Amino acid sequence: MDFDENNWRELIKRPDWYQEYTRLAEEARQKLGEDTEEMQLLNKKVRRFFETALANNQVALAENGPDEDAERQPIDTIVIHHTSAKPGYEPGYMNATQLLNIYASHYARDPSLKGKAIWSGHFRNGRQTFLCYHWLMRMDGSFERLLPDNSIGWHAGNWDINTRSIAICLDNDYENQDPSAEVLSKLAEFIGRNYPDKKIIGHCEARQGTICPGKNFLDGWKADLLSYLR
Repeated sequence: MDFDENNWRELIKRPDWYQEYTRLAEEARQKLGEDTEEMQLLNKKVRRFFETALANNQVALAENGPDEDAERQPIDTIVIHHTSAKPGYEPGYMNATQLLNIYASHYARDPSLKGKAIWSGHFRNGRQTFLCYHWLMRMDGSFERLLPDNSIGWHAGNWDINTRSIAICLDNDYENQDPSAEVLSKLAEFIGRNYPDKKIIGHCEARQGTICPGKNFLDGWKADLLSYLR
């Protein structure tokens, strides 16, 4: 299945480009399947295209809109995620991925938004951003700020939890492996220093049907993480 970049350079100039994107995504799922190598290659090509287009201000986006953080509540929960990829995930690629996976599908589904240009109300390095996590934890123990704490990250698949949580994403694939003791101790130290006495859950506890941040989180390394906080 082909992704015609020349055609898409014109499509992304339209404020409702996401309607065509959601049609493309559904057609690809029907023809290629969810987890096939062909689907992965197509996704990567599309996301790289949008990463470059966003960096060059070529995607039609709204210049203003409602306050998307008006419902922000006092923070009481930390939600742990993982990238489900090799370490070294690039924020620009993540930004394109989350624009397509979260914002585009939301605008395409919501009758009150359909046809309008996408607006996140979030900015990073002077550009509108669609990142949904507040922090990205690198495997050397450093933390990269993605969203300010007063922003609602669209990360949990649960709006109530989104409004009162901080999302920390681990820069690795923990679907079938566990974080090292060093990673967990540094994560616990960061949480204890910046967000003491907050409830800690995995993405899988906020949204049924996802295994993020890994198959062993609930029955395994969640307890290890909590033990470092005591």
